[in-house]
Amino acid sequence: MLVYSNSREEMRDFVTYSSALVLILAFFCSCKKEYSYEGGPVSSGYLVKDFNNGCNFITVSGNYIIGRKLADSNFLEAQVYVNRKGPYNIKSDEVNGYSFKASGNFADTGVFMVKLTGTGKPLNQGTNFFSLHYDSSVCQANITVRDSIFNVVNATNPDHFPLAKNNRWTYDDLEYPGDSIVRTITRDTVIKSSTYYVMDEYISFYPANNQSYYKKVNSNYFEYDAVSTYTSALDYSPSLYDDLNFLNENCRTGQTWYSTTYTGTTSLAYQVLVLRYLFRCVDADATVVVNGKTFLHVYKMQMIPEVADVGGSLKATGEIHSAYYAKGIGLIYGEFFNGIQTHPELQIRSWIIN
Repeated sequence: MLVYSNSREEMRDFVTYSSALVLILAFFCSCKKEYSYEGGPVSSGYLVKDFNNGCNFITVSGNYIIGRKLADSNFLEAQVYVNRKGPYNIKSDEVNGYSFKASGNFADTGVFMVKLTGTGKPLNQGTNFFSLHYDSSVCQANITVRDSIFNVVNATNPDHFPLAKNNRWTYDDLEYPGDSIVRTITRDTVIKSSTYYVMDEYISFYPANNQSYYKKVNSNYFEYDAVSTYTSALDYSPSLYDDLNFLNENCRTGQTWYSTTYTGTTSLAYQVLVLRYLFRCVDADATVVVNGKTFLHVYKMQMIPEVADVGGSLKATGEIHSAYYAKGIGLIYGEFFNGIQTHPELQIRSWIIN
């Protein structure tokens, strides 16, 4: 009986020990997903969406053709908010034979742009819907795969914004369908000792005539305008005028630059606010189809207003102006994201470049 009693004690001790070991292993297994193989905690955060819970901050670059292996020009860029720094993996599912992924290390918290490289090759023509995953967040990107590149526009002018007298562009007004926008460079003029090309704009909807002033200095293009024109967050009164460097002829994908930082009294009379613009080259070699025509070597540019109180940190207003400039042609498409949804503004119909 004594031996039997000891065996029961040993068995109880073994069961207790085994249960504790299982609990310890379960604890470590449950924590495993929070750590990288190097032993440090992985990053956490989410894919940034717009105010309408849309994925407008994901951009698609490159041409997607049936059977053509993805190259360096085929990638996605996603805006990510990081609330815990560390290693990361962001990836899409595989659709139609190809996918996207990115990995690395976030050295700090905050908002980052992440480039997801593409691998594989499209198998079939059509629109593919990808889901991108980071931490517990998911966002979608749509990519159109074509059978081939068709109706290609050939241009001999080397500039993405050709400036010469009698150059003329006719656009479909996408804000007021059925109407036209016609822009013509008519002459030049001198403003503050600098020579500008004068562009007359005729809008059939109003009808209205407007004038804009442009110049090119080395590889940079400037528009002389009231600086608060491109944001609804403020309106300086009296107006402040300056050159806005909206395009660089040799821009690189992902390249950014800022305008001058402006401080002025707003139309509310008592409020003083600070303004600047972030310019970003989203894609320096895009292929874009507009009105059934394929434009090669297109620069996709974004202009993002940032506003602050005097002494405060500049913050994006949520507005994004997007413009597409085709080599040898100029502006071919424009759209505006107002913080809630994207509004197409114009698309090119015809042009005369001298």
